[in-house]
Amino acid sequence: MSLLALVVANPTRAAGPESPSYELLPMGTAGPHLFAEGMISTPDAEAGGVFSPDGREFYFAKFNPTTTFPRIGLLCVSRWQNGKWTTPEVLPFSGKYLDFPPRLSTDGKTMYFTSSRVPPGMKAHVLRIWKVEKTKEGWGEPEPLPAPINAPEDHWNWGASVTKDGTLYFTSDREEAGRAKIYRSRMVNGSYQDPEKVPEPVNSKFNDYDPFINADETILFFVSAGDDAGAGHHRDGTLFTGGYPYARGDIYVSRKVDGKWAEARHLERGVNTVADEDFPALTPDGKQLVFTSERSLFTVPVAHKLTMDELERELHGPLNGQGNIYTIPVEALDIKKEK
Repeated sequence: MSLLALVVANPTRAAGPESPSYELLPMGTAGPHLFAEGMISTPDAEAGGVFSPDGREFYFAKFNPTTTFPRIGLLCVSRWQNGKWTTPEVLPFSGKYLDFPPRLSTDGKTMYFTSSRVPPGMKAHVLRIWKVEKTKEGWGEPEPLPAPINAPEDHWNWGASVTKDGTLYFTSDREEAGRAKIYRSRMVNGSYQDPEKVPEPVNSKFNDYDPFINADETILFFVSAGDDAGAGHHRDGTLFTGGYPYARGDIYVSRKVDGKWAEARHLERGVNTVADEDFPALTPDGKQLVFTSERSLFTVPVAHKLTMDELERELHGPLNGQGNIYTIPVEALDIKKEK
């Protein structure tokens, strides 16, 4: 499938003026669609993306372009007004740290995000999971999730997603520093229980991270990346090619069957590429997958010899490899049947 085909939108469904904005997303099976080009998906680095339950707000992150760490990551919101998305604004509690893309509770009143900010009384400069509540006056002040989620203090915890009953799925390297695994923590009487590592076939011997769990805990999207691009050093199905000497993330999905997670499936239909894909999430109605991709024209070798005009156009366009937000209908992914 050509890169152009991935971003050409199919006809949208008819919807009334009060319909949630995500009901207007392109349908069909042609492949992923670039989301809100020029306003949200731009030549800058954008990532993540979740809709408020009413579809009137879209939350995502923007990053500064750098190969050093830590980067700067800002949590942003764009609002659906008069049939279009408004210029993004930085959320009032973001703008000073490395903040990673947010996720929302099913009622939209609690936002979970990952941040490099250090809580009072702590010293370790690691990623932690934070939450912030929404009130009639707007978003409040973030607070880190308590132990046993953000624990041990010197390990990284990130990428939280929550079910309707409060069960938290998240990523942690608490078992082995630098090795990402997906965990689950039940909410009982308002307190998080000791996290349990999600068993195979979700977790593997590679890096598995950034889970997105649906409201009733029956579908789990997540990202997996191997140790390098060599054969046998990544999950089956992972895409790579020349010019990518280290493993990029690909998105996988598992469905719960008879109380157990089924074999994780590598997403097709143009979702995964040789570039990095990350931050999967579902729209509130569960009908669209929203994800991030750093796909661009600049694979090695390039499909055809570039002219200077092409190079300039692509370098300064949204598909320059900095990262954009895409959507694709879940029905196009053909994930209802187990293989």
